[in-house]
Amino acid sequence: MWRMLTRMPGAVMLAVVLHLALVLAIVFSELWKPETVKPSGEAAELPTIEAESVSSEAIDQQAERMREAREARERERAEAEKAAEEAAAARRAEEARAKQLAELREQREREAAEEAERIEELRKQQQEVEAAREQARREAEQARKEAEAARKEAEEAAERRAAEEKARQEAAEQARKEAEEKARREAEAQARKEAEEKARREAEAQARKEAEEKARREAEEQARKEAEEKARREAEEKARREAEEKAAREQAEREAREQALRDQLAAEQQARAERDALSKWAAAIQSKVRDNWQRPRGAQIGWTCTVTVRQDSDGRVRNVTVERCDGDRLFERSVVQAIEAASPLPKPELDSIFQEELRFNFKPE
Repeated sequence: MWRMLTRMPGAVMLAVVLHLALVLAIVFSELWKPETVKPSGEAAELPTIEAESVSSEAIDQQAERMREAREARERERAEAEKAAEEAAAARRAEEARAKQLAELREQREREAAEEAERIEELRKQQQEVEAAREQARREAEQARKEAEAARKEAEEAAERRAAEEKARQEAAEQARKEAEEKARREAEAQARKEAEEKARREAEAQARKEAEEKARREAEEQARKEAEEKARREAEEKARREAEEKAAREQAEREAREQALRDQLAAEQQARAERDALSKWAAAIQSKVRDNWQRPRGAQIGWTCTVTVRQDSDGRVRNVTVERCDGDRLFERSVVQAIEAASPLPKPELDSIFQEELRFNFKPE
């Protein structure tokens, strides 16, 4: 039941308002109907106050009133059914809105799943980039090893040149004999030296080029990582904002539902308080008027007198108008005097039920 109330706050409020209007219509229709006033002083609905009747004419009038009341109840029942149909229509509209909200929630869940897939794809791409970076590191290590091998080879060549120079010095005595051979060997040594120098320069150029390429790749990798980090932070911020907005909407909806329930309870309590106060007010006025009535000479049992009384905000009687009276002038005057003598009339407990114009159906017995 509670979940139904929280899902359809609009329909609930409409139903509450319609039911409250129906209750007030019933109360005020009963309030203005002529009522029977028992001699024992029991409370009757205001503004019509009656005493017990024994005449046939009064019985006929009572029967007519019962028929009118029955017709009024039929009309009220029809209005209640109409209100129920309107409430049902409102409930269906609210259910349709709830369905739309559910579809929207499903769409958002799908979007969240797609976003998760996109993030997973970015993670895989990052792993691939890491693998490529590791491959580049291995290649750079291989290049370093190759450069080290070239350096060792150059050192070995230098050592060989030293050994050759030593051999040349030792063979100085044979220089003349081996002049042509020596010249040839020196030419070859020079050629080797130039070749080694060229190889060294080329190795250094290659190493420099590879270092520059490595620096460029590292800079590109750093830029890519920063872009990915920025995208990740933006996605997290977006998700956080959406979560906060969703939580705020849910909190507002909960507060609206709670306020609607509080308003409903307050309205019901107010209606009960007004009904109780109206009953007490009617009894108090009825008792005070009856206490101030003096039976005139010649008054007969069964005489009634219907009057309209106007009072100010303090209960002071301003005017009494006789609408219908079965008795003579003395009886009519005694009723008017009793109402005037009862001024100021008792005040109701609640100001909201006060009425400046009241209608009495006075029967002394």
